Amino acid sequence: MNGARWASSLLAAIGLAGLALSTASAETTQEKALYDAAKKEGAVSWYSGILDQPICDQVGKAFQAKYPGIQVSAIKTTSQVAFQRLLQDLKAGQVQSDVFTTTDIGHMMFLKSKDQLVKYVPENEAGMVDAVKNVDPDGYFHTSWVGISAIVYNTAKVKPADAPKDWPDLTDPRWKGQITFGSPNYSGMVGVWTVAMENRYGWDYFTKLNALDPQIGRSIDDAVTVLNSGERIVGMGNAASALRSAAKGNPLAVVYPSSGTLIVISPSAIIKGTPHPNAAKLFMEFLTGPDYSKILAANFEQPLRGDVAPAAGGKSLADMKPFAPTADQIEKQLPPNKAKWRDTFGM
Repeated sequence: MNGARWASSLLAAIGLAGLALSTASAETTQEKALYDAAKKEGAVSWYSGILDQPICDQVGKAFQAKYPGIQVSAIKTTSQVAFQRLLQDLKAGQVQSDVFTTTDIGHMMFLKSKDQLVKYVPENEAGMVDAVKNVDPDGYFHTSWVGISAIVYNTAKVKPADAPKDWPDLTDPRWKGQITFGSPNYSGMVGVWTVAMENRYGWDYFTKLNALDPQIGRSIDDAVTVLNSGERIVGMGNAASALRSAAKGNPLAVVYPSSGTLIVISPSAIIKGTPHPNAAKLFMEFLTGPDYSKILAANFEQPLRGDVAPAAGGKSLADMKPFAPTADQIEKQLPPNKAKWRDTFGM
């Protein structure tokens, strides 16, 4: 599919989703009660470290279409910048963000430890895939985006039968000078990958990768760019980015590893002291509900619910054998892993 056709299809999908959303009513008793209260507040502010601004804007418009009378201010930046801005707000005693979303679960653990989050369990979370439910057993933060770290390869250079099928296959000497991936010193998703692979295979996994003369970028998405060009032919990359690129006609395919696909959970939470508490709770219901997952799927991101089909070429979370390190493991292992990475790869 060429770029124009892909864009047209995406816009059509979003348009149809918007039509459905605009005529939808509150789906649960809890949502209806929240909507009645939230209309009196009239607004909700969202600091988002996930997605990009156009998709965040789609989320905001869809919420407004479903719940007329509540304006959404969606402020997209990097998770670290959003977190620092939030800390400044809290220090000044002026909460500007009702809902905060980050790719770094450590941010939520810190805020929870400082009693800066509101405990709220959305009813809609019950419909989410088990692998992403109850990310915080105490109910203070909840999954609102899942990054999929998978094997990606150039289909013009590698036949499907010859492509790596599982994580250890990436260390095969036949990929010497042919493999690419990002760096944990720049990418949170790559950082989580180092923790997951170390826990499964030991740090020797990365020693073997280094012996293959890899091309190392910064972002996890750099692998997609390199694979598209044919400079390298296999790698570890973000499945959503690869699927978007393939839909535009680029020679890419995603392999969901046979032993399990690594997922990186990004949570959302309500900030204590929010000026719009009911609108914030309603927004959390939206982020865990089916309409939001439909927007994710329309943009080749991973839907969080079993009742929403994934994008073409993708898999449902239930079908990909998802696994992830715990928040405690990431918090404890990632800092030393960054140092070990520099020692192993020299960068």
